[in-house]
Amino acid sequence: MGTVPGRGLLGASLAFTGATMLGSAVAIRDQLPGQPFGVGVPLSVPAGLLAGWGAGIAAPWPMPVAAVMAAAAARHREPGASFGTACAVIGVGCIFGTLIEPVTHRPRSWSQAAGLAIGLNVASAAALVATGLHHRATVRARERDGGS
Repeated sequence: MGTVPGRGLLGASLAFTGATMLGSAVAIRDQLPGQPFGVGVPLSVPAGLLAGWGAGIAAPWPMPVAAVMAAAAARHREPGASFGTACAVIGVGCIFGTLIEPVTHRPRSWSQAAGLAIGLNVASAAALVATGLHHRATVRARERDGGS
């Protein structure tokens, strides 16, 4: 009997969720609003997070929710390559989102917690990409080899 399909994907999505939660808490404490490409919304940091806008150092909550849902579906349904693809795309989106935030380019302004949150955010997103691509490749190989 092989490994449970999607186990790694679920772990990576939960790590991504934890990093998002930490980043959200630090963003609220340090007042780091989401300003992708310098564009902000007229909301407080907590309101922006609740609205799904995200923060300067945290992904918008729909991203980790979607990643966990895709990973859970990969474990409980017939494994499909699309679940891994979805997680990989979410991870790439998070990395890109981090790079377009002005706060990312001002490391001297970071508190230690902000630096940690940014590092965990990028690392967990990279793990989500890698695990998503691995899941996709594994499913495709099984399909090619006759579904075993």
